[in-house]
Amino acid sequence: VVDGRWAGFAAVEVAPEYRRRGLATAVMAALSRAALAEGASAAYLQVEADNARAHALYDGLGFRPHHPYHYFRAPRDDAR
Repeated sequence: VVDGRWAGFAAVEVAPEYRRRGLATAVMAALSRAALAEGASAAYLQVEADNARAHALYDGLGFRPHHPYHYFRAPRDDAR
């Protein structure tokens, strides 16, 4: 998504049988070019904390951790 100068990337995924072929890098390059064409000059992304392969990919693309995020869920009915 592009919002002003910011491009946000989330839920970028390659099917397991196609990983390690450079597809994620190609997808991120294409998305980045599209974001630049829409006026973005900065980017952020969301990555699950335990996804080491994604962290390695995005580190190689120049992204650095800024802050963690958390998901909160309503309690289950049977948890009472």
